[in-house]
Amino acid sequence: TEVCPGGGRTGGCGVDRAMIYTFYIFGRGRKLLCREEWNRTKPCADVAEETKLISGLLITLKSFAQQMGPPKTTGFVSYSTPQYKMHAFDTLTGYRFVLTTDAGVPDQQENLRHIYCELFVEHVLKNPLYNLGEDVSRCPAFVSKLHGYMQTRPFFATLAA
Repeated sequence: TEVCPGGGRTGGCGVDRAMIYTFYIFGRGRKLLCREEWNRTKPCADVAEETKLISGLLITLKSFAQQMGPPKTTGFVSYSTPQYKMHAFDTLTGYRFVLTTDAGVPDQQENLRHIYCELFVEHVLKNPLYNLGEDVSRCPAFVSKLHGYMQTRPFFATLAA
């Protein structure tokens, strides 16, 4: 049995469906604007430390992709290990949407793009009560729509399922 960074398991624990683990939105300056998690069996001991690690990994992977990729490479879309997969979507306005999943989950660029265009822009950026750079949890409509959307994805499974 392999333990995933989100705390979920694949293989011998009876869970054989692909799962999502965590979702992040980073703003300009690597500021965490949103963090949601599903299927976590081990609680995160230090959210700030985990956030710094994820943010640093994203910066390192983007730099690596730019150095090693063909000319005009601007970043990466996913990073896989045998235990998990990290999907990233960067917007032209400087936001970065990140999803960690089971390694078996296919590319999530379209889902991350949908979350940005249809949920984030509509329920956060167009919200007159939202101030740029604030925690997105101040926009309950976005959080609710995000949870609803994620639960309809074919790769969404729960440990209790």
